[in-house]
Amino acid sequence: MQKVDKYEINDITFGQERELYNMYKKSYRNSTIDTKGKVSKLNIDWELHDESIAKCLDFAFDDPENILKDLSHPEIDALGQKILLRYLRMDGESKKESGD
Repeated sequence: MQKVDKYEINDITFGQERELYNMYKKSYRNSTIDTKGKVSKLNIDWELHDESIAKCLDFAFDDPENILKDLSHPEIDALGQKILLRYLRMDGESKKESGD
């Protein structure tokens, strides 16, 4: 178990992590990357991004509907984004835990 904000979240398998990563990167596939490898034009497919967040919340909680019922939808999205970045090891906490 891990904790994001005040919420205990389930650990995920490597396969689930890869599934989330593939969904998440597809939401950015129409962005433009310059010759230095930097994003020069950000173009997000919000439908795919939202699907990534929804899948992440399903992995994170046994009963997301009940656990998150008191949050607004923007609050749920913000929490889902934090959890997604934790699962994908793209947040500051994951880097601290791995020693990077």
